[in-house]
Amino acid sequence: MDNTNTNEQSMDAQYKNNQKMEGEDMNNQDINNRDMNNQTLKGEWNQLKGTVKQKWAELTDDDLTHIEGDRDKLVGRVQERYGHSREDAERDVDNWRRENQY
Repeated sequence: MDNTNTNEQSMDAQYKNNQKMEGEDMNNQDINNRDMNNQTLKGEWNQLKGTVKQKWAELTDDDLTHIEGDRDKLVGRVQERYGHSREDAERDVDNWRRENQY
């Protein structure tokens, strides 16, 4: 058996394993960033309510109280009130957050 071929296979396996681990680290980092962003949104929710109401006028005061600064709840209410798909509502909310730096 050729040792060069065995070493190449071993290096390929190591590379693939490293790529997988880096991907998992990025997923964990994305989750941590999203959680931190959700905490920021919750902490500043009272100040944000006005801009949310301007963006999504069909949301009621009860909706805003229920949302409590939670991104997923905001996405759900936007989806419900405007008949958007989940993906469209998420994109809309995330764009709003970027525009308002929250």
